[in-house]
Amino acid sequence: MLVLCLVAGSAMAGGSARFGNKLVSTGDAAGKVTQVAGRPDRVIQLETDFSGNIGERWEYYKAQKTIHIIFRDGKVTEVNELYN
Repeated sequence: MLVLCLVAGSAMAGGSARFGNKLVSTGDAAGKVTQVAGRPDRVIQLETDFSGNIGERWEYYKAQKTIHIIFRDGKVTEVNELYN
């Protein structure tokens, strides 16, 4: 039972996430993500240790999960789904 709880709460990293019947994938531009997923619920600026901007994390809050989309140079580099 404990193992099942740990697996259910862990992050699932992958190259894409589904929004309705459309897909956001690594390599997509920010404009396409907005068309497919809408405006993010939260935007986090990603910085180096010296406060230099290296990208953004867009967060989408859905019923059973949170989707993080990481951007670098205006393109999706990573998509993570965290199940609540």
